[in-house]
Amino acid sequence: MKTILLATSAFLVAAAAPAFAQDATPAPADTTATTMTAPSEGATFTGPRAEIFGGWDRVGARQRYDDGTTRVTDHSRKTGWTGGGLLGYDMPIGDKLTAGVFGSYAISTAKTCGDNGFAIACLKSGRQIEGGARIGYKLGGKALLYAKGAYVNGQIRETAADDAGDYFRGRADRDGWRAGAGVEYAVTNHAYVKAEYDYTRFKSFNADELGLTDTSLRYDRNQVLAGFGVHF
Repeated sequence: MKTILLATSAFLVAAAAPAFAQDATPAPADTTATTMTAPSEGATFTGPRAEIFGGWDRVGARQRYDDGTTRVTDHSRKTGWTGGGLLGYDMPIGDKLTAGVFGSYAISTAKTCGDNGFAIACLKSGRQIEGGARIGYKLGGKALLYAKGAYVNGQIRETAADDAGDYFRGRADRDGWRAGAGVEYAVTNHAYVKAEYDYTRFKSFNADELGLTDTSLRYDRNQVLAGFGVHF
C-alpha cells in the first residue's frame, strides 16, 4: 500500500508541475518546439518493459567417463551466438534505486565436441528459460547500472558415436543459476539500449539419457549481450 501511495503521489506531482509552471512563468512563444521535444524529467527506468537481445555465447563442458576402473575427463569450450526476448517489471525505491523481476527465452548456436576415449560426443545448446530479479542504480537521467540473479532451465542436446559404431542421440533439461551485471542507457524517455555480461552454471548430471553410460556432464556459459527495449 505504501508503494501504491508513493507512486500515486509522484504521478500527481508530475502531472501538476507543467500547469504550475505555466501559471507562474509564461513560456515565450518561440520556445514551443523546444519544450515539446526535450524530455522534462529524463527516463524513469520503471514500469513494464519488453526487450530483445543478442550476443556472444561461450559454452564450456566437462565430460567425465568413470566405469569404476578407468576414469577419463575431457574439457571443451565452444563459442556461438545467442538471442531472445525478455519481459519484465521495475519499480522505484527512492530517487536512485529500482528493483524488478523479469523472464526471458533464448536460443543459441553454440556447439562443442569432445572425445573421452570411448565415445565421440557433440553437445549443442538448446533453448534457455530464465526467471529472476535485479536491482538498479540511476546515474543522472539517462543511465542505469544493475546487477541480476536468476534461475535458468537450459536444454542440452547430444549426438555421440562409440567405438562399436553405435550412434546415440539425446536431450536433457537441466536447472542452473545465473549472475550478471549491465548498464542501460535511455535513448528516449521510454526506449533504451543495454550492454550486459552473464555467467551461468548448471548442475552436474549423469548422461545416461543422452546415450552415454558411466558418464557425468557439467557445463557453464559466459555471455556478452546487447539489447534494445521499451518501458511502457
